[in-house]
Formats: sequence, C-alpha cells, structure tokens
Amino acid sequence: MNEVYIYRFSTDTQLNKIQKNIKILVDKIGLDGIVNKHDLSAIKLHIGEKGLQTYVNPDWVEPVVRKIKALGARPFLTDTNVLYKSQRDNAVSHLHLAEEHGFTISRTGAPMIIADGIAGKNETEIEINAPLNKKVALATELVNANSSIVISHVTGHVGAGFGATIKNMGMGMASRKGKLVQHSVSKPTINRNQCTGCEICFQWCPVDAISMPKGLAKIDQKKCIGCGECLAMCRFDAVKFKWDSSTELLQKQIVEHALGIMKNKSENIGFLNFMVNMTKDCDCMAQEPHKIINDIGVIAGNDPVALDQAALDLTQKEGGKNISNTAYPNIDSSTLINYAEEVCLGSREYKLLEIDE
Repeated sequence: MNEVYIYRFSTDTQLNKIQKNIKILVDKIGLDGIVNKHDLSAIKLHIGEKGLQTYVNPDWVEPVVRKIKALGARPFLTDTNVLYKSQRDNAVSHLHLAEEHGFTISRTGAPMIIADGIAGKNETEIEINAPLNKKVALATELVNANSSIVISHVTGHVGAGFGATIKNMGMGMASRKGKLVQHSVSKPTINRNQCTGCEICFQWCPVDAISMPKGLAKIDQKKCIGCGECLAMCRFDAVKFKWDSSTELLQKQIVEHALGIMKNKSENIGFLNFMVNMTKDCDCMAQEPHKIINDIGVIAGNDPVALDQAALDLTQKEGGKNISNTAYPNIDSSTLINYAEEVCLGSREYKLLEIDE
C-alpha cells in the first residue's frame, strides 16, 4: 500500500518549522532514490497568476532545492506557458512574474526555466498507447530532466472540479499542443439573456473567438479552443458550460497527459501537495485570497493517484465536503481518480502517516 506522509500546518506556522518538516517529508519519500548525483532535476510548480497571493510560498520550495543539491544534483524550478492571454503566455514575461512572486535564485536557491520555450512550442511526444491518445505532447525540458519533484497546490478547478498532482502534471507539464488537445473537448456558450455586454470575455479570449454583435457576446465554436477563460472571467453567469461529457473528457485527457510524464520519469519522480490557502479556482485565476477550506498542511508520496485521493479525503474530513464538491458541486470529479487508476497511473489505496518534529 502506498505511504502518504502528512505534516499539518497553517500559514501562520513559523517558517523554520515548516521548512524543517518539508525536508523530513522529502526524505520520507526516498529523495535519494528519486534524484541521482549530477541529475538535472526539475521542480515543477505553479508561480501563480499576476494579482494572486495564494500560490505556494517560494520559502516552502527552498528546502526541497537544498535537499536536491545535497545529493549532488542540479535543481531548477519550472513551469509551462498558458493558452490564455496572460503574463504567463510567453517565457519572457512569465520569468518576470516569477521574479515578482519570489521564485528567484537568491530566495529559493535554484533558477527558473520555462519548460516549453518562449511560446509554448518546445515539445516532445511521449508514447502512451492509451484509449484517447497514442502519444502526448509534453514540454521538452520537463522530458529532458533526469528527475522531478512535483509541487502542487490543492484548489478547486473550473473544468475538472479540483486540481492537485494529476492536474499539475497533465495540464501543467504539457506543451501548447498538449493543452489544446485537453481543452478542445470543452467549449462554452453564451446565454445572451444574461450577458451585460461588459466585454470582459471578449478581452480575455486568447484566440479572438468572441465577438460582440449588437453589444452582446457570441462565441465562434470553430475558433474556440475551450480554455475556459471566459467562464472564469464572467461575473454575470452568462457563460455556460456542458458539465457532463465535456468535463469527463477533460479529466481523462489530463490523466493521459500525466501518464506521459510518469512513463518518461519512471521511478525518478516524487510529489508534494500543499493544502493551505485552498481557493475555489486554481492558481491560474487572479482572485481574492478567500479560503474555502481551512488549512491542513502538506502531504508527500510517490504515487500521484494516492496523493490526490488523500487530498480529497483530507479536505472532506476538514470541511464536510471535499475540495471539488466545495468549489464546483456540479462537477463529478471522480472520473479523474477512477480513470487514473484504470490506465495504471497509480492506485487510490494509501496509508496516511503523520510527521511533526
């Protein structure tokens, strides 16, 4: 049975204690077997959208960097570019934002590298022979890295219900092509009776799929890439989404792309899920720092499915409803975990072990 280790803390816990226990966590999951001497070791994280305050603290990443360096490896922080219009849609401004948010060499001990290049097109295809995809397109520098630690922030998610390790791998490690494959199954529409003509969705659409005939929004389904940005930005409930088959397919696509990185890394990958500052939407959305579930802490393990199942169970115990049901009760996020187990990404079975020294 998979062992999942938990250190319970909140954002007001002393930093030196948090850092000490994070180092213990990565030892518990066998970092010295994941990372080898001279490795180029990727620490996959999410720097947070501009205006966001609840992304994983860079000071919590620093002890992971330090432990990897102690093994004689060369760690680097990494993320990929996004589909929608943002400071994170190209590597140059992405890196500027990473520095603004504290992901600097001086603070974390490692440089930041955008894994899919300047415009998200640096990709490598990995063969997975899964039901939906025979190959998946992943960010080249994540594929090239010898080992990886995936640091995820547990939140709700507008398309999948919740985001944690599997979402951070599947969507967050994909190239632009891989992201397009995932999102193309989910295309929103506009309820023109509720549209106010504010043009926010029009301004944020990354592919100019939204026009404003007679002052009201309209989505061109042929141009739409299904990124969900209009759904997230609309404040008048005018953007509608097919939550049935679309979200099911999105979850399966996320899983299959995560399977690609697992096949690529084999045993040279480990995972941490931070369950603090948990918000309704993922860190791609600039939002008020409103917690929807009380802080729990951080969990670590070697199986992404077990780790996400543990995140669901722990948030259920803490909040009465799990993170997905709390954030998006109309989304059935069980597809993600069930399908991940079906395609042998991992197992939901785990044993929870507490640490606090």
